[in-house]
Amino acid sequence: MVKEYFKSWNKFEKMLVLLGTIGVIVFGCIFKSAILTMICSILSIVTAMLQAKGKVESQFISILVCLLYSYISYINRYYGEVIFYMIIMLPMSIGGIISWLTHKNNKTDSVEVNEIKLKEWILICIVSVLAFIGLYYILKIFNTNELIVSTFSMIASSLAIYLLVRRSKYCFIFYLINDIILIILWGLPLISGNLLFVPMVIEPFILLISDSYGTFNWNKMEKKQEG
Repeated sequence: MVKEYFKSWNKFEKMLVLLGTIGVIVFGCIFKSAILTMICSILSIVTAMLQAKGKVESQFISILVCLLYSYISYINRYYGEVIFYMIIMLPMSIGGIISWLTHKNNKTDSVEVNEIKLKEWILICIVSVLAFIGLYYILKIFNTNELIVSTFSMIASSLAIYLLVRRSKYCFIFYLINDIILIILWGLPLISGNLLFVPMVIEPFILLISDSYGTFNWNKMEKKQEG
């Protein structure tokens, strides 16, 4: 059954997930990272690849990632990440399950790619600007570490997950932006000498590759579905 499932995966997809998992485990063990931190990083890599392939099961795994990541962020006083993942990301992941299940393309065994209209893009831009201003001051009240970076992370993640739920290929652009933000966010503790979160920095580097591949693959999926 497992062999059949991975039959549709090409060598690049398998190698990226395998190397990412090995990298997280090796560096996690070297720097004595918490098991939950490593598990969260590995699941994030797997989820990103499944999303890049347009697989519905990615939405189910993302719920577990939300819970683990929120707990890790809470411990490190990244309250913005906690608020975002529990109040926005978790409900939208549930919405993603419904949206993707009801729009599955049986021919390609993946989700149907959707096109976002101009009016919706304009609304997205307006809401994003207002949300950034509001979130900045809310997180400031909670004395959130790395306030600006954390706020940008929430907005980029919100846009990515919203477009993912809407089945838009442009979600990967915002995932790429967020990957860079996460490298900064979790790289700052490393600069301060805290090496326990090395897996949390390795993960977004792998996600950069995976999300870049997602952009390519969803364009290919779109052409197949149009054909």
